[in-house]
Amino acid sequence: MRNTDPFEFISQHRDTIFRVAGVLAALLIVFLIIRWLAMRQGGWAAATRRVKREFAVTGAAFAAPFRAWSRHRKALTLLVRGLRTPATWRDAERAVAAARHAAASVGATPYAVLVDDETATVLLAGRDVPEPADGPWWHDPDDGPDHWTIARQDLPPVVPVPDLPYPVLVAVGESGGCCAFLDVATGPALLTVEGERRAAAALHQAVAAQLDARLPDGQVVVAENVHRAYAGTPIRTAYRTARDLPHVLGIAPVLVTTELPDPLPPELAESPDVSPGPRILLRGTGRGHRRSLLTDRHGTITLLGTPLVLGGNALARAIARVLPDLPPVLPPAPPTGGVTVRPERAFAELDEDEEAVALAGEDAEETWAAPAGAGTRPPAAERDDAYEEEREEAPAREAAPEEYGEEAREEERKAGSAARRRRTRKPAGTPAAPSPRTSPTPRP
Repeated sequence: MRNTDPFEFISQHRDTIFRVAGVLAALLIVFLIIRWLAMRQGGWAAATRRVKREFAVTGAAFAAPFRAWSRHRKALTLLVRGLRTPATWRDAERAVAAARHAAASVGATPYAVLVDDETATVLLAGRDVPEPADGPWWHDPDDGPDHWTIARQDLPPVVPVPDLPYPVLVAVGESGGCCAFLDVATGPALLTVEGERRAAAALHQAVAAQLDARLPDGQVVVAENVHRAYAGTPIRTAYRTARDLPHVLGIAPVLVTTELPDPLPPELAESPDVSPGPRILLRGTGRGHRRSLLTDRHGTITLLGTPLVLGGNALARAIARVLPDLPPVLPPAPPTGGVTVRPERAFAELDEDEEAVALAGEDAEETWAAPAGAGTRPPAAERDDAYEEEREEAPAREAAPEEYGEEAREEERKAGSAARRRRTRKPAGTPAAPSPRTSPTPRP
């Protein structure tokens, strides 16, 4: 290398030298530009924080669709699993009924309930709602004082709720792994669904579908323009129809509509206590005393005036899957042994007298059950003297058939016919019994 001419070396490696020099010059220019930008941001430390923040925002923007899809799938799975189980609905109704009884002394009214696998949290409306006293109810420090929580296994099996309407619950979303239910039977008669057009339409139809599936037949009247696949009736006709419907076991009829009648009927402007008309589910802005559900394009649902904020982007699809499995508001009445339970006592315990009557009815049903071989002989109460005489004379006739002539046989036939007529004649109020069948009399 010592004997190498430098000019000759440069001449032989000219392309490589110029390429390396160009790269170094470009790197120097880039460094100077970055340094100039960093100085404009306040130094190298500030510029580094800015770059990290921009990378984090960019990564979150790319991951947002995947995170939204994952949240949607989790919410859909939670709602489908919870709403498909009848025990979830029954425990929610029992929790609302129990909270009514427990909070009656403080003047609070339950309006919503959150149910998970182990607990039920009831939300109460009222002024200065205190924390629950010692008992099955407790207060979670992370929630407000109007949240009363109870274990599902501690819910009373029978809750007395005299003179109060039945809880009519509808699912409105999920929150923190809980299914959220709203009681539409209490509070203002007008429930409005407002917000982003597509999200509000989906929420309105989901609530209407639940009411139609859970309430008794004919208690839900759907007006026009509610669903594109259902024509409906004009709003004034639908309102008159809902207004004239009677209450079924304390449950008011429901009118589902997208607008109020114009002009507004005077009963809609009055207090629900003064004019107990139908409940109205309205999509859009209402007038008068109302309760509003507000939703946005992300599916977040808020009950205005309350701390209830829910996720409802998967509610419509979950309701479509579990709609055939939704339990009715009124469960089938258990057999009561002939005792008719009054509608207002559906959640009340039986008195001692009613329980004794029910047990007596069960005993009476057991006495009506006839043994297997009882169908071939008449009951003891229907056996008359002629029947007994006929049974006593039959062996004698068999022993001496020659003593009976034509006249004896004629008298025998007449006596047998009379005995059969007396046996088949039943007094008023006597239950049906199998007709007696006697053995034919042997003839000589």
